[in-house]
Amino acid sequence: MNIALVGKMTRFLLFKVSILAFLFGGLASCLLQPTKKESASSCAQTSQEQAVPKFLSQTCLYDDVQRFRISKQVHRFTPNYQLWSDGALKSRWIYLPKGKKINSDDPDRWVFPVGTQFFKEFRKTISIAPGIEREIKVETRHLMKVKEGEGIDAWSLVAYAWQEDQQDARLMTKGAQHVLGTNHNIPSQEDCETCHKGNIDIILGFDAIQLSDVQGKYAFGHGPKRSSGEWTLKTLLDDRVLTNPMSQPVLPGNPMEQKVLGYLHANCGNCHNPLGHAAEQEAEHLKLRHELEFDTLLKTHVYQTAVNQTTQNFTIAPYIVMGAKHEEMALYNSALFVRMNSVDEEYRMPMLARETVDYAALQLMHNWLLTLDTPQDYDFGFDKRKMEKNKVKATVNLPALKFNNAKGLQVNVEFATEQDVPPVMILYWSQDTGLQKNSVMDHVEGDFTEKLIVGNKGSTMSLRNSDDVGHTIYVKDKRKNVKWQLSYMPPGSVFEKDLFWDEDIFVEMRCRLHLYMSAWVGSITSRFHKIVEFKEGQRQLQVVMTDFPENFTQLKIWMPKINPIDMAILPGEQQEFVLKTANKTRGTLAIKRMPQ
Repeated sequence: MNIALVGKMTRFLLFKVSILAFLFGGLASCLLQPTKKESASSCAQTSQEQAVPKFLSQTCLYDDVQRFRISKQVHRFTPNYQLWSDGALKSRWIYLPKGKKINSDDPDRWVFPVGTQFFKEFRKTISIAPGIEREIKVETRHLMKVKEGEGIDAWSLVAYAWQEDQQDARLMTKGAQHVLGTNHNIPSQEDCETCHKGNIDIILGFDAIQLSDVQGKYAFGHGPKRSSGEWTLKTLLDDRVLTNPMSQPVLPGNPMEQKVLGYLHANCGNCHNPLGHAAEQEAEHLKLRHELEFDTLLKTHVYQTAVNQTTQNFTIAPYIVMGAKHEEMALYNSALFVRMNSVDEEYRMPMLARETVDYAALQLMHNWLLTLDTPQDYDFGFDKRKMEKNKVKATVNLPALKFNNAKGLQVNVEFATEQDVPPVMILYWSQDTGLQKNSVMDHVEGDFTEKLIVGNKGSTMSLRNSDDVGHTIYVKDKRKNVKWQLSYMPPGSVFEKDLFWDEDIFVEMRCRLHLYMSAWVGSITSRFHKIVEFKEGQRQLQVVMTDFPENFTQLKIWMPKINPIDMAILPGEQQEFVLKTANKTRGTLAIKRMPQ
């Protein structure tokens, strides 16, 4: 037989064997290896235990841990509106202690009895060979009410990460990234609490709207749909496990509008409600969680606080939800639409537990926005280019600045138009390396107190908030690979932050909550520098700089969004530069140096 042919056949057989081993590896390990798993526990027993099990198999989720058969003690349920989790498929189960009832006195916010347990399983589809895919478990979360009361302190929240052999899941005390090579991330304990504190007794996705059998007709969201035999609101009512019976709720509006309200309730309303994280972040004005008393669209929080309401924080877009019925470009003036379409952590919504876009939901929002009236008084500025051209033509020619015989450095700067004027400029002699400076940036009346602060690499910035509102300060410059973010700064707080980027790098500092705020932070080593702030529309300015070493010759000039200047200049010399952004001319700069 041909040796080469034998080799090809051998490699092919080995490939097929490896695929089969991967596909059925879990079964093989059960058959060939002794199990170390403990027998399945009863939920009543685990509800009494204080220690958190180290493995998922030691909880009461499974009736047969070797075959991973779900326990009959727990009941599967599927919410009508599922939370987007980067395309993960999910299954959910509840254990309700025998003889106990869910307190539904507040029909919108249920309170659960001690011993209640929830399980939520996340699965991802992976490719194991060309044309061959396999669904694997990546995470199971376990929430158990451990004491009387309400809120985070009454619950245990833990997550289990599934092992590669898919035989068990191990307790994760911290978050994890890209579990089993997928795009699934396990959140940290802090992130879990951030999302779950938006409900009075922390449980999300198990409420009247989410379980309503009637509302299920217009369910929406990524994942398996509800199957027969699952717990629904009818089950709870029939089994009399709610303290107060209720009718089957239905969201107001047509089928599309119901899907929108339900999606926002599930994906946004957990933060955007008076108890949620957003209310602590200066966004208490926006409420997206539905309440059962809203029997018409116009009564809902969505229509009262979002539809055709102007933004107060995310000011890149002028409206929270802008109707696009009469002008489709209004879509891109809606913060909701823009942020759902973003994966940047500074802009995307929801902020946590999402790194990909839910395109089905985005299409739903697109269709819905096209049905909402466009505000009549909004100027889209379609004639803006014409207006700007006219404005440039009408720009007044200013008399040229003239040098005098003053000692030191004289800089005459002139900008072509008012729109070309930057907020700030710095001149510094780069030969000096003696700067040891801890800079201070404060916040007053909704803005930064300085337009530019500088320090040497390794120094400390003191960021203070003397404002009467909170701020969340961040820096993200992809071109310079600089990124950091402070947690929420309440009024009166002070944070220290190291200046960690390299010399001659200037980055913009912003506020996530108030995007109109802007200042700059630069890394330099020179003690001999001068910062100049321009007034709005100030097209001309003469700057004088003295008290620097006479033997210095290397001067650098930086302004935001304008190409930096790096020059050598001796006493008695005069030089001129064209100020540009890329190849666009923004103005001119002339510089003269005289002996000091």
